[in-house]
Amino acid sequence: MTLLALVATDLVGFTSVLGLLDLLAYAFAPAYATSVWSAGLLIPVILAAFVFLGLYQHTRMHPADEMRLASQVTLTIGVTAAMAAYIGDGDPAVATTIGAAGLLGAIVVPLCRGFVRVVCARADWWGQTVAVIGQTDQALAVVDTLRRWPEIGLRPVALLTDRPVDVPIWSGPSGMALHVAANHNISCAIVVEPDLDAEAHDHLVARYSKFFDNVLVVPDVKKGAAALWRTGRTHQGLVGYGVSHYELQLGARFAKRVGDVVGALLLTIATLPLLLTIAALIKLDSRGPVFFSQSRMGRQGRCFPVLKFRTMHVNADALLADLLERDEDLRREYEQYHKLRDDPRVTRIGRLLRRYSLDELPQLLNVIAGHMSLVGPRAYMPRELPKMNNLASIVLQTPPGITGLWQVSGRNALSFERRVDLDVHYFKNWSPWLDLYLLIRTVPVVLSGEGAS
Repeated sequence: MTLLALVATDLVGFTSVLGLLDLLAYAFAPAYATSVWSAGLLIPVILAAFVFLGLYQHTRMHPADEMRLASQVTLTIGVTAAMAAYIGDGDPAVATTIGAAGLLGAIVVPLCRGFVRVVCARADWWGQTVAVIGQTDQALAVVDTLRRWPEIGLRPVALLTDRPVDVPIWSGPSGMALHVAANHNISCAIVVEPDLDAEAHDHLVARYSKFFDNVLVVPDVKKGAAALWRTGRTHQGLVGYGVSHYELQLGARFAKRVGDVVGALLLTIATLPLLLTIAALIKLDSRGPVFFSQSRMGRQGRCFPVLKFRTMHVNADALLADLLERDEDLRREYEQYHKLRDDPRVTRIGRLLRRYSLDELPQLLNVIAGHMSLVGPRAYMPRELPKMNNLASIVLQTPPGITGLWQVSGRNALSFERRVDLDVHYFKNWSPWLDLYLLIRTVPVVLSGEGAS
């Protein structure tokens, strides 16, 4: 059913592209209207390319990489077909419509794929069932990652470890791997054994390959599993994990900046009625200004005033100091999360704004001003610098974002240390498609209020 969902998504995406081009042609260039549906011949070619490149093997790549590859393949085939059509019969109308279909499809199809993965990911039929095998703490971290990112397509249903654990899936000793594979129709295993040498590693893979059709090996999980699932890469016989620092490249930063400005302007215009409504509700709910400004660290540690809708009473700092002095439990909670789950300083309308992240909408102005990005690390306060475990030099190489990896991975339910780790992971694995995917994933997280304080 996952395969059928992806195929149907691609067909709907391509068909919607042709329908849109047909409407545009009739409205602005009637001479091109009759040639639009000739671009439909691209559909079987592109689908065949998707099959050949593994875009229907849902456990082989991360969704952000899938979106990138789908876009590249669609654009390449569209442009190539347009050139061939023009050289073959010299008809500019056919060549133009085919090229436009390829260009538009390179945008629409990946967006449709990302959206469907996010929407369907928590369905029982989605993805492939897997058994996680290995040392308890590391295996639990992998299970947690896969449960938080179900759209990856690996659904953990069994945990086999060296000691009993309390988890919401079937669990047992690692010696029961054969039983699990044979009796529960699980064809994929993820093995977490960080302390093995090369020879022991090969024997381990050979052993579990007898039980499972696919065996994925996680070499090490230090502070918890990675936020995004990535399979190993090979290059001339070497197996490893590649990291591309796109954010350090001038061209990538320029493209990110252009996308930020255009996106922020469009979002500001689209949400203007909502912004005005929220401002009026804040004034009616409590005395004080509509906006709240706080100093945060941006790229290279330069401080800037981050804008938010005010969600607290005007004497919030004094209330916090008094509260933490009187309550030991609240002080420990604040030291761990830098937030309070039931914060008495928050106003009535403020609770609603925080639950759905509406208080962060004014940060669109920070994006336009160049202080922030639409997607990026968390915007840290200067006083939090000593607690970032010497990782600030990595995190602060890129502007903070309105949303980001930490925002869609648990938000305020995460400890401060975990947020920093996620931001480091984001920097190491940044790409334009990852940003786009995180934006898509932000929508259901915000609408559900998941992880909100």
